[in-house]
Amino acid sequence: MDRPTEDLIELPVSKMKVRLFSYYTRGERKEIEDIMSKGIQFEQVDEGTPKLKTVDTSYRTKMEDKATLFAIKEYITTEGVVGVPDMDWLDLLPDEDFEFIQAKIPKSKKKLTTKPSKTTSPTGEVSKESPKSTGSSG
Repeated sequence: MDRPTEDLIELPVSKMKVRLFSYYTRGERKEIEDIMSKGIQFEQVDEGTPKLKTVDTSYRTKMEDKATLFAIKEYITTEGVVGVPDMDWLDLLPDEDFEFIQAKIPKSKKKLTTKPSKTTSPTGEVSKESPKSTGSSG
């Protein structure tokens, strides 16, 4: 299945163009989140609360890199060469270009399931109602 993509964007420093995917796949999101879970380790102390054992402080950078690579479908150099990005390509990008891409990559659009609804009274006032309960009372 082909994922939809966005229009080409021109990077401010290198002047290369990149085409981003419109969203991450579920598998990509899981792989990105897995980097964090592997970067933090806990140890059990007695039967109490787990204690933080180690933190790989580079996990955030690794997550950003992986998310950026997953977001880019292709790049086009100023000479017109089309390519698929890899870590070497990403590491050679000027920092300003990297930050520019970061600002454009897909964001999670999770819906809240308990969001209050708004109602309008006959006088035109807008009020917020509390979420309706789905459980039975009593």
